[in-house]
Amino acid sequence: MPESLIAGIPVHFPFEPYPVQRAYMEKVIHCLRDGTNGVLESPTGTGKTLSLLCSSLAWIRTRQSEHQMQMVKMEKADFSGIGGVAPGGDLSELAKTMGRANNWGVPKVIYASRTHSQLTQAMRELKRTAYANMRSVVLGSRDQLCIHPEVMRELGNSNKTNMCKLRVHSKTCSFQMRVESRKDHPDLRGPTIMDIEDLVKVGQRLKICPYFASRELVPQADITFMPYNYLLDPKARKANKIELGNTIVILDEAHNIEKICEESASVQIKSSDVAMAIEDVTHIMQVFASGESQDMAGDEPKDFTLDDLTLLKEMLLELEKAIDAVVVDNVVDGTTFPASMMYELLGKANFTYGNVASIVSLLDKLVQYLLVASQQMSIRKGGTFTLLSDLLTIVFANKEDVMSKVYASFKVHVLVEESKQGHGKQQGAKQQGGWLGKGTIAAATGSSKVAKIINFWCFNPGFGMEQLLNTQVRSVILTSGTLAPLKPLIAELAIPVAQHLENPHIVDQSQVYVKIIGTGPDRQQLISNYANRDNPKYVSSLGQTILNVARIVPDGLLVFFPSYPMLNKCVDAWQASGLWADISCKKPIFLEPRSKDQFTSTMEEFYQAIRDSKGAVFMAVCRGKVSEGLDFADRNGRAVIITGLPFPPLKDPKVILKRRYLEANRTRENQLLSGQEWYNLDATRAVNQAIGRVIRHRNDYGAILLCDSRFKDASQVQQLSKWIRGHLGDRPQCSPFGPIVRELRQFFKNAEANMKLPDERETDSPLETVCKTEDEPLAAIPKVKREPGSNATFKSANESAIKVEMANSIKTWTPADYASAAGRKLGGAAPNAMDFMSRLDSNVSSIDFNCCTDSKSGSSGLVKIHKRERSSPTAPESTSQVSKKRYKLVENIKVEPSSSQAKEAPEERAAFLRELRSLVTQDQFRRFGKALLEYKNGTYESFQALMAILLEVLSAPKVRYMLVGMRKYLKNEHKEEFDRRVGNL
Repeated sequence: MPESLIAGIPVHFPFEPYPVQRAYMEKVIHCLRDGTNGVLESPTGTGKTLSLLCSSLAWIRTRQSEHQMQMVKMEKADFSGIGGVAPGGDLSELAKTMGRANNWGVPKVIYASRTHSQLTQAMRELKRTAYANMRSVVLGSRDQLCIHPEVMRELGNSNKTNMCKLRVHSKTCSFQMRVESRKDHPDLRGPTIMDIEDLVKVGQRLKICPYFASRELVPQADITFMPYNYLLDPKARKANKIELGNTIVILDEAHNIEKICEESASVQIKSSDVAMAIEDVTHIMQVFASGESQDMAGDEPKDFTLDDLTLLKEMLLELEKAIDAVVVDNVVDGTTFPASMMYELLGKANFTYGNVASIVSLLDKLVQYLLVASQQMSIRKGGTFTLLSDLLTIVFANKEDVMSKVYASFKVHVLVEESKQGHGKQQGAKQQGGWLGKGTIAAATGSSKVAKIINFWCFNPGFGMEQLLNTQVRSVILTSGTLAPLKPLIAELAIPVAQHLENPHIVDQSQVYVKIIGTGPDRQQLISNYANRDNPKYVSSLGQTILNVARIVPDGLLVFFPSYPMLNKCVDAWQASGLWADISCKKPIFLEPRSKDQFTSTMEEFYQAIRDSKGAVFMAVCRGKVSEGLDFADRNGRAVIITGLPFPPLKDPKVILKRRYLEANRTRENQLLSGQEWYNLDATRAVNQAIGRVIRHRNDYGAILLCDSRFKDASQVQQLSKWIRGHLGDRPQCSPFGPIVRELRQFFKNAEANMKLPDERETDSPLETVCKTEDEPLAAIPKVKREPGSNATFKSANESAIKVEMANSIKTWTPADYASAAGRKLGGAAPNAMDFMSRLDSNVSSIDFNCCTDSKSGSSGLVKIHKRERSSPTAPESTSQVSKKRYKLVENIKVEPSSSQAKEAPEERAAFLRELRSLVTQDQFRRFGKALLEYKNGTYESFQALMAILLEVLSAPKVRYMLVGMRKYLKNEHKEEFDRRVGNL
């Protein structure tokens, strides 16, 4: 690989670095060399991760080489003395031993990012470099790495963690016990860089625990990959035994670092948690008193006594009483108290700095005890004890000598907890009016004993960073594609920064098209503020804008909404009006799912649609998974539409308190943002992150369309990324829609003509073999098992038929295809009964296109081919035989399909409307949508109008299943009449 000298360090880079990459690596090396901190912004697509890894590891390798030379000099000095004995030899040996133990003073790198998928991408980049042979390891949770079947059956990460601890402590996990003997196995310590999946595979192969095996690799690793919370959360850092002395901490994707720091120092406890903890302690005390504890835990001595339990229960009862006494003035939004209230609340229950360590230890022991007990009886596994332990650990993590800073940075916010029905044995005396009862909030507002949620919120991210800096780290580097403006970030984190950088983008002006669209095609203003977002004209105009852009943009189009409610509102309106169907005709539409399982499959379907069709539209939400870390390079994302500014909820208590905190602590010296500036910046950073999904590398190109007139405001423009501001100019204005359409079309025409074609993905579509055209050779069809004695004609037809079965489509079939299937002798060997062509081998009266069974069995379809008796084409000429077969397509005489084969309407509303739109005309669909909207809030007359349209549009046999499917969308009082009228058809 090419070698470049950057800041005096030889850096091996996969190619000759661009100027922005050289500038970035120079800043990184200066931070490492001088032991200072840096805040570095470089837009997505500029090779930020690659530059970060190459520069930091090049500096590490240089330091390692220098220390190896020092070792050689020390060894030579050992033999320079008289008789080969060096003066002070014992001291020299001691120095070498200490040097090896401390890695000769060479710092290690900790690379942290937000998610494991981002860490996997970084490790993939590392494999491309000349530093792929340096020792690396990734840390994950037990949920990701554990391979013990019983532990993995536990629900929830907390239960898995506690069950794992129990098995390790009792020496009943064979996977963990093998780690010590096999930790030096070449498969584990080999030169290959292993991500989470690789570690799991190696663990399964060697029968060792990947979780504990990865921890064994940390001391020798040059670079360790881990999620943010392992570093910034004191509990996680302690649990994972992460040593930060003389380390280089790299926080990639650090645009959310303030929120993560605040959340790591915040905690919540509910009244119901305390109540259940009291029940759990009581249950354990009853077990102790009855002598059952010996049966449940064997003869092992307990780590706690009955006196410990009695004391803990008294403290929890006092805590319950103290929470009961808290008065919530505002039942809807909650009441805010100073941070001192949390310490007073815990103090009333005798939780103090002096005893908190012993109480946390007792709670951890109780969790382990309940895990054992839960194996033999139906009992909770100590989750409430874990919550209490977290509460005490976080609240008392702040030392007594910094309490004035704590009082300024924290607030206690108390909300009313919604009452739930009791669970199992929890029902009892408290069921009537207690925390676990059925009462409603409204019924309990008159009493202070209503259940409550106590939030201890941190609004100063500097707390988390201060704890990190106090661990004697060498350097902290914060980097992302969207950190600007840098000064407020540095001020909030209260971190001394010697190096900072705002890089321009790596692409030319001609590769990016950026415009602010202030009005839609109908000249309706596009502004997604609170007053306008419910305006039907605005929602319709936004849909028309997306439709027109979808007609022009090739391949992938990303559309980001400010929130999920806004996304759902637009989707409902567009489906009712027919706009959704119009967009779908141009490109298939995918919506961002909220569940983890659906997310992966939806993304793969989107990528598949890009490869196989004319493109696709992906509608997602700012701050969602799609906007934060996914790659939409090249064809996957040619344009991004931002439909509005994703401001935080204005009346959310946490948002209100954050703004108050900034206003109260802002000074000219600390350069903190005002509350309003922070509010605007939080929205703009989410926009910057969503915009970064499109331009992913040097040869990429795309369009960025900001569909909200507020983007022209100077306060919003200044907070956009520097490279975006360069495209908008000094005084950006909203552009008319007509010229934008012309310019956008010309932009993509020029880009496609001048830009290098992207490399196609190597992975083949699973449906590759069924997407071939008819004139392609049959070699593309998978080999099939042919029947002995079959002639060539039948073989050809047989393979062609398998092709149809795989495609589940009859669009490319003609009667000529069936004519070629009639050439086998009647006495020949019969093909497999499951074969599609077996239907052609018997003297049938019709061929059913839509069913795999013989038509004689009573099945029916939509089309049949009636034909004469077959005869062998090789038989001698006979006047009694017909010389030419004739095929006639006739309408199927059976209307109603059999119940076992009846086609059913899609269950989901979106899929139902999409299929309906494909079956009817545009005018019919618009009339249907209008009638459906009137019926939703209408009377019996609106039902009659809807039925008239349904019977007109969906009474034909081929779409009757959609008419039946409409039943579930009708009101209960109308279903009986609907059934009667449909039955009369």
